[in-house]
Amino acid sequence: MKARAAAALLAAISFVLPLHALDTEAWLADFHQVLAEMSSHYANLDSAIDDRGMDLRALRKRYEQRIRDAKSDAEARAAIDEFLAAFGDGHVRVDWNVAAPAPSSTTPARDTRPLCERLGYASGADTRALDFSRIAEYQPLVDADAAIFPGGILRLDGKRKAGILRIRLFMETTQPQLCEAATKSLALANDAECDGNCAWSVQLAAGDLMTAALERRVEALRRAGATTLTVDLTGNGGGSNWVQPAARVLTPVALRGARLAFIRHEHWVKTLGSFLDDVDYDLAHDAAPRAQLLAAKTTLTRAREEARGTCDRSGIWSDPMQRPDCSLLVRGLLFATGVLPYAKTGAFPRELHAHGSLFDPSNYAYTEGANQLPLVILVDDNTASASEELVAMMQDNHAATIVGSATHGSGCGYTDGGIQATLAKSGASLFLPDCVRLRADGTNEVVGITPDVLVPFRRADSRHQKALKVRQALLQIAK
Repeated sequence: MKARAAAALLAAISFVLPLHALDTEAWLADFHQVLAEMSSHYANLDSAIDDRGMDLRALRKRYEQRIRDAKSDAEARAAIDEFLAAFGDGHVRVDWNVAAPAPSSTTPARDTRPLCERLGYASGADTRALDFSRIAEYQPLVDADAAIFPGGILRLDGKRKAGILRIRLFMETTQPQLCEAATKSLALANDAECDGNCAWSVQLAAGDLMTAALERRVEALRRAGATTLTVDLTGNGGGSNWVQPAARVLTPVALRGARLAFIRHEHWVKTLGSFLDDVDYDLAHDAAPRAQLLAAKTTLTRAREEARGTCDRSGIWSDPMQRPDCSLLVRGLLFATGVLPYAKTGAFPRELHAHGSLFDPSNYAYTEGANQLPLVILVDDNTASASEELVAMMQDNHAATIVGSATHGSGCGYTDGGIQATLAKSGASLFLPDCVRLRADGTNEVVGITPDVLVPFRRADSRHQKALKVRQALLQIAK
């Protein structure tokens, strides 16, 4: 009986007391580090004040108290997550999954997976595409490229037919079969070692194959009788710079890239320095076009000097006026496409080291204006990041009709892998965007994009219900 009583008492104590005491000061230290990191390299800090009207001082005080009141590590983590969520920025997050360091004496086992798997290429189910399959007026178009870009023909009336084309993500790594074809073209064995330059070569080759598939799919829909092209970007969370050639395939309009603002930070000093190295190499080897290279050198040199500037914004969390006398952002020098807002296909050959710095889409082979049909882009509140870049570019260049609900509001994300900060106490990783894409009217893309034609999507709508609503909207546009 005494043993049972002791066990019951121990259970009761265990129920009341945590297994370890919450280190409130450590969590506050991590929170204050988050504030400091945001002050030094969060590109959308001004937008939080100017666009969202946030009172950062009140927000800091509220979540400091939340952490002080936390009864567990989970509650402290949740407080920091909710604090970051208040900024409504899809690129602001903390990764709490901290991996334990491997013992220093242990030699890591050689990764024997196939090359494409090691490079992160993997397919996945598309659970967010609009489902037109149960609409009587829809006929899927099945061919060799349908696995990459599903779609079909949606009859709107006696004369109008919408060619439906789905793009799940603007990301080469979603297509492992294209990676396998790319590695074969590059003569890379499955067990080959593949460093960063090698991985970039594979990505570019896979991207070119994906672009070619997109162009074939557009033509197949036209031959099947499409009178308009409707591209479904609902639930498309973004991807890589492949969005640039894809956008130019979808319209004959000469798309100007968005103005790009970047932060004053060593990260951008390094990035711009690598661009300058490429330009200097081409100039030293008398490459053409020399005039554009010299102009690019002037622009990039100035941009790098601006990136070296400093701006102390730490007082923004305590100053009620919230108006520092400096800006973390450098504006007016670059575009999301590089030094130039536009260049014709093939203007800069790949043999030119600085071709991507001058105009990033020149990294890819593409046919500008492969689609000549009127273009409609479908969006919703999960259309984000690179997808928003395409949508904003189409809208600002009057190249498409945007249909659906307001987009997520992620905007520009991480350049060259971004700036990862490790929180000192928890070891968690903090991710913050380091760039801003500016619309034609000067607004920050992170506030989201309002469609030209609003569709009353409900969060509870099924994919079939959303497709029915889109068909009704397309009928109205057709009139």
